[in-house]
Amino acid sequence: MNRLGLIIIAIIAAWCAASAGCGAYKTTPKTAKGIQTIAVPFFVNRTPEPDLELTITERIIDNLIIDNTLKVVDEDDADALLDGVIIEFENRPFSFNRDLNAEEYLVVVTVRATLYNRKTNTPIWEGKSFRGDGSYFLESSERTYLVALDESIKEITEQILNITVQDW
Repeated sequence: MNRLGLIIIAIIAAWCAASAGCGAYKTTPKTAKGIQTIAVPFFVNRTPEPDLELTITERIIDNLIIDNTLKVVDEDDADALLDGVIIEFENRPFSFNRDLNAEEYLVVVTVRATLYNRKTNTPIWEGKSFRGDGSYFLESSERTYLVALDESIKEITEQILNITVQDW
C-alpha cells in the first residue's frame, strides 16, 4: 500500500474513533427535573454594613444569567426560589507589624441561604452557609477595602451559583 493510502486509512480511522466517542455523548440539564426558572428576591441584611444585600443579590442574579442554566424570572413565574440572609460581616485586623499596629485587615461575609422548589413547596437544599473573605492593606492603593469586599462577595456568589445549578 502506498503512502497516500495509509494516510487515507488513518484519517478514516480517526474520524470513526471521534464519531464513536461523540455518538455516545448525551447532554442533560445540570439541574433537577422540572426546574428551569428561578427567582432571587433581595437577601435580608442582618449586618451593619449598608447595601450589602443589594450587591450580593445583584451578583447572584448576574452569575445565574451568565451561567444560563436557569432563567431568572419574577417570583410568580419561578420554578425555584433562592432565599437568603446575610448573617455576618467582619472587618478585622489580620496581620500586625513589629509595633503591633494592624497592617492587613480581613473582610469576612457569611450568608445563609435556602433554595425552594416552588412546585412542591419543599426545599431543594436548606440553610446552607456560604463564607467569603478578602484581605487588604491600609497602606496599599491596589489591595483596598473595596477590593477585599468584592473578593468576599465573589466567593460567596460563586459558591451559591455552583450549588444552585448542580444536579441535585
